[in-house]
Amino acid sequence: MPRTLGYHYVKSGYGLWLPGDDRGSWSQAWDEQIGYTQPHTLNSGDPVRQRMANERMKHEPVRLDNAMIDAVVDAINQCESSSPWQIAAASIESTHVHLLITYSGLDIKRTIKWLAQQTTKAVHNQTDHVGPVWCEGYWCSYVFDKDYWMNLIQYIQKHNLRRNQLAQPYKFITL
Repeated sequence: MPRTLGYHYVKSGYGLWLPGDDRGSWSQAWDEQIGYTQPHTLNSGDPVRQRMANERMKHEPVRLDNAMIDAVVDAINQCESSSPWQIAAASIESTHVHLLITYSGLDIKRTIKWLAQQTTKAVHNQTDHVGPVWCEGYWCSYVFDKDYWMNLIQYIQKHNLRRNQLAQPYKFITL
């Protein structure tokens, strides 16, 4: 079996990629009236599902402003400094976060949950934002191939460059 190099973790802001979105949705089955979708498969856009998801939202969609992004960066930096893993590449955008996390032997699902909790706390403590910060789910892929790892670094760096930032704008990035 190939050795795990790390993980590509993506988390979206609350309410920004709902079930039924035109881009597709990874959401699991959730409504008997219009049928079930297959979990872990990309389901095509569906205006009925999207309308229903919009109606169920309890808060406005969350786009991170600069102060919120700074809080997220601070929290990730603190998490990394007390962990055996490192961030190899990161892009923290107003709509979502990409992190390329090195393998550490820790349970990645617990690590991801911890990161979401700590970044949410930081946003609440350092800004005026109240309510949810992140969507319920996340996307995380395991990386086994060194070429794929390097491609992911470039992919994430392009997100930063597209926003007129340095390819590696955060101090916790350790390549």
